[in-house]
Amino acid sequence: MNNQHFPGDSGDCRRFFLGLDGGGTKTTVLVGDENGNVLFKTVGETINYCAVGMEQARKNMQMMLDTVKKDFGATHFAGVCIGMSALFGRASTEETAAFCDGVFSADKIIMDSDLYIALAATGETGAAAVGICGTGSMACGRTTDSRIITKGGYGYLLGDEGSGFRIAQEALFEAVRAAEQSGVDTALLQAALDFWGVKSAPELISVFYDPPVERNQIAKFAPCVIREAEQGDKIAMQVVQKQASLFADTAKALLKELPQDIPFYVYGGIFEHNKLFRDLFANEIPDRKIVLLTKTPAEGALWAAINE
Repeated sequence: MNNQHFPGDSGDCRRFFLGLDGGGTKTTVLVGDENGNVLFKTVGETINYCAVGMEQARKNMQMMLDTVKKDFGATHFAGVCIGMSALFGRASTEETAAFCDGVFSADKIIMDSDLYIALAATGETGAAAVGICGTGSMACGRTTDSRIITKGGYGYLLGDEGSGFRIAQEALFEAVRAAEQSGVDTALLQAALDFWGVKSAPELISVFYDPPVERNQIAKFAPCVIREAEQGDKIAMQVVQKQASLFADTAKALLKELPQDIPFYVYGGIFEHNKLFRDLFANEIPDRKIVLLTKTPAEGALWAAINE
């Protein structure tokens, strides 16, 4: 007989909280106690139901909760905060129910944008501003009277400037033009062929359209583009510079509505892992202090689950 005791069993009276950062590529899940101590972490597939559909998003979420149950032992939570790239702001009761009912067991659940939890991660109690460039992009701020304002967030068809997807998409466009000799020769062509394991540009057609490649997979090419820019490829640098400048325009539109002395916090894979992009972006906003978030949005979500 297995007498192993798990957190959350009837013999354990502690209350557990769940914070989730549901990005366009992956989801980070943190379990914490009421003091904010992180007790368990797991990472799974995206829960962005605008990208993968509600059914798949719920399945991905259930798999992560199964991991929490198996490896940590908790099945019920005092509070859950889900920050998700599919959302523009606080989810309605109906939208929360559509995603969460039958998946979570919790006393209270809130769902908001990934920028909401990033704002929480800044630790700022007053006005604050955050920009995220991951698979997608968006900027968000909190005014001195606690209003939340957003810029961007229109998705890959209408926006996502500065995102991994947009950098990769534009680079692929230039790579194909180079192959066709209708554009400028660029190292991006060979980089794209190598990344997708083909020998010629026409082979990319079947790679991307049969079946269609999801945008989060396309976004994974962005670090290769930035690497080629760092190594001196002119076209790659133009792509990265353009996207950094476009997202800076989004940030400046946000910052016009906020106090002049607050820093602009940045987060997301493009900012986190690519100094070139951070530097190009910062050069576009010389009058603001650009700060890379040290606490993750998932930690911000956990804080919100406990305190809201």
